[in-house]
Amino acid sequence: MKPQPKPFLAILHASVTAAATATAINIDTNPSGNKARHLSLTIHAGTADVVSNKFQTLKLQHSNTTDASNFADISGTVAGTDYTAPNADTSAAYLTHFNLDLTGKRRYIRVQVSPRTTQLISAWGALYNFTESPNSVSKAGVNTLVEA
Repeated sequence: MKPQPKPFLAILHASVTAAATATAINIDTNPSGNKARHLSLTIHAGTADVVSNKFQTLKLQHSNTTDASNFADISGTVAGTDYTAPNADTSAAYLTHFNLDLTGKRRYIRVQVSPRTTQLISAWGALYNFTESPNSVSKAGVNTLVEA
């Protein structure tokens, strides 16, 4: 059986100023009552000025509602607390990828990222292993779905 992901764009190539926070869309892990079991999420930052310009903040949060004040950090995903982020790269883009088991997580997930210098930030991902495969345009949340 082919994997049936539901792709999404979390942050649309935004220019984020130094110490400002880019907050992604709220990723609904239970669209139409169809619970996903896994989240794959990639954060991309443009080339940094110096190696010390790694993210000031990078974390995933979850909540049962979309109210911003209800989101809490997801243990294991907070840079500087749960893991050490490597230095930024001055010659190539900086990529961070999260593979998150959604077991025990709340319905909505979001990423928060703050660069130390102004950078272009993007984030994209996909939800996987739904109780029912998102095998139609409406279920996958896309304009075109091609299965080969």
